[in-house]
Amino acid sequence: MKRPGVPTVVSLLLLAAVLAGVLMPGSPLVFFGLKRAIAFKFPGVRQVSPGELVAWMADPGDRRPPLLIDARSEAEYRVSHIEGAVRIDPVQPDLQPVAAVGHRTPVVVYSATGVRATALAEALRKERFDEVADLEGGIFEWANEGRPLVNDRGPVSVVHPRDDWWGRLLKPQYRAPVGS
Repeated sequence: MKRPGVPTVVSLLLLAAVLAGVLMPGSPLVFFGLKRAIAFKFPGVRQVSPGELVAWMADPGDRRPPLLIDARSEAEYRVSHIEGAVRIDPVQPDLQPVAAVGHRTPVVVYSATGVRATALAEALRKERFDEVADLEGGIFEWANEGRPLVNDRGPVSVVHPRDDWWGRLLKPQYRAPVGS
């Protein structure tokens, strides 16, 4: 039987602390453990922090602005997403929106916390996309930092929590009701 690695064990302990009420939901320490576990599982996928993404989108400099891909469910996307993001189903991905922009276009993928996004980013790398990254901490960290969100009606301030368990990683003021 394969033993879990240190990052996995640390992440599980941190998540258990959140569930037990020892750590506050949305705690940077929780995201630290989760991000380390994701980086450990997908070492070939570059991570971009929310701050780096904001700076890149505001001033791409010599780089092209990234295509943002939301790798969450339709229900999650409807509640809120990052402006300009294209949704791709993480379960049965249709890569047509990405193929239309070409393999040299930078792509940043995000999901709730980064788990589904990093798996999709890895798949895009295998499809020979040159510059693919994951939004570190996903839309949960983005929201917990108070960054802008939109839906088809305009600016919003909440994120779909996915479920009660994952929703505890969102600060309460940014958590939409479960089932929204």
